[in-house]
Amino acid sequence: MKNRISRKTFLIVTVLLVAILTASLLAACSKEPHFDLVKQDGEYGDRVFENMKFLAENYPDRTMCTQGEEDAAKYLCDVLSGWGYTSDFSDGDTVGLQSFKENFTRYDGSAVSDTNAYNVVFTKKARESKGEIILSAQYDNLYGEKNGEELWKADGSYESGSGVALLLTLAESMKDVDYSYDITFAFFSGGSYGWKGAYYYVTQLKNADLDNIKLVLNFSMLGGGDNLYLYTGENASDFGGYLRSASVGLTENPKDKNAVSSIIMETDALYSFLHVGMVGNQYYFANRKIPCANYTSHNWSCNENPFLTEMKGKANVYHTSDDTFATMVGRKGEENVKAMLNDAANSVMNALSADNAQTLDGALETAKEQTHVAGQSNSLSSMATIAVKLIAVAAFFGIALNVRNYIRKNRSQYIKEKVKEEVEIKPFDFDNYPVNENGKGGDSESDNDQNDGLKDPNDPFI
Repeated sequence: MKNRISRKTFLIVTVLLVAILTASLLAACSKEPHFDLVKQDGEYGDRVFENMKFLAENYPDRTMCTQGEEDAAKYLCDVLSGWGYTSDFSDGDTVGLQSFKENFTRYDGSAVSDTNAYNVVFTKKARESKGEIILSAQYDNLYGEKNGEELWKADGSYESGSGVALLLTLAESMKDVDYSYDITFAFFSGGSYGWKGAYYYVTQLKNADLDNIKLVLNFSMLGGGDNLYLYTGENASDFGGYLRSASVGLTENPKDKNAVSSIIMETDALYSFLHVGMVGNQYYFANRKIPCANYTSHNWSCNENPFLTEMKGKANVYHTSDDTFATMVGRKGEENVKAMLNDAANSVMNALSADNAQTLDGALETAKEQTHVAGQSNSLSSMATIAVKLIAVAAFFGIALNVRNYIRKNRSQYIKEKVKEEVEIKPFDFDNYPVNENGKGGDSESDNDQNDGLKDPNDPFI
C-alpha cells in the first residue's frame, strides 16, 4: 500500500510541476492595468502642430553635420534651458549640446569626414529618483540631400519634425510637475543615417547609467500615416501592457509586422531581423536590455511599399524630397494630423501621470527582467528554444513512464489480489479419499497409471 501511495503521489507532483513550468514558459506575462484616462481634447494636438509648423518654417534644414543642424540644436537648447531643465552636456557656451565626430556617406555618394554633429539632452531631476525615463526623437532631416544638383529641401515634418514637436510640447507641459523619476528629453542627430546620434549616446554610457534607465519612450514618425501604433517588443511585458492601457487612439499591432530579415544594425543585436516598429533611436537602448517603447504612425495592415506603408494607396514620403509639412497636411488634413498628435501626447501624459505612479512603478519593477529574458540574440534565442523543447520532451516521457509504471504496478497487484480471492487451498479429504483393494490410494482402474497425480512416489501419504 505504501508503494502505491508513494507512486501516486509522485505522479501527481510530477504532473503539477510540469504544468507550472509549462505555464510559466508559455503564459503571456502582460498585465493590463485599468485606470481612468485623462484626455485633453485638442489642446496637445494644437500645440504639437504649431511646434511642427514652426520648425518647418524656421529650421527647415536640419541635415546632419551642417550649419543648419547646429542652428536647430542651439534653438532646442535655448528652449529647454528657458523652461528650467538642466544638462550634463555642453559645447562651448551652449548648455545641452553633446558634440561628436562623424564619418559617413550621404545619399548622393558624397563623403563626410571628421565633422561635428550634435545631440541635445536635458533632464528634469526628481527629488528622490527611482531611476531615469528617457523621451527621445531624432531632430535631423534630409533637407541637404541632393537629387543630381538639386537639394531635396525636405523639412522632414513626418521624420522628424513631428517627434521633435511632440517632445517640446511634453517638456513644456511637464516642466512644473514633480515626478519620482528623472525625466530626460533627448533630441538625437543622425536618425536619417542609421540613428548615429543615439548610437553614440548609448556607447558613452557607463554600466551604472544603463542600469539606472528604467524606460525609453521614442517617437519616430508621427502624424503622417494612417494609424498610430505602440511597439514595446516582440514579447508581452508588464510595462508594455501598462503603456497600452495608458494610451489613447492606438491601432492594434498585427502579428505579421513585415519584418526584413537581412538587416542587422549591430553584430550583437537582439534579433536577426528588423521591422518598422523596431527602427528608431530606441533600437540601441533595446540592444542593451533596456525596456523601450516606440510610438509610430504608418499602416501595418497593408504592405504596398517595401518595408513599410505609410498610407494605403499612396506613395511613401519617408526618406524622400516629399517629406514636408505641406505634404503631410495635404495628404491627411490638418485636423487629422492634430488628432493623432494629440493622442500621442495624451498617451505619454497618462503614462507618467502622478495619479498612475503606483501602477507605473509596478510595471517597471519587472521591466528589466522581462526585457532581458525576451531580448535575446538570435543564437541565444535558438539555444533557449531547443532547451525548452528538450525539457518539454523529457517531461513528457517522464510522465509517460510514470503513468506506465503506475498502471503496470497496480495491474499486477490487482491480479494477484484477485487470484488470491478466487483460488482457495482446501484441506485434504482423508475420509473420502478412494482406496483400492490393495489398501493404496486410488482406484483399481488407475492402479497401474504411474502418471496419476495422486500417486506421486514422493508423496508421504502414499
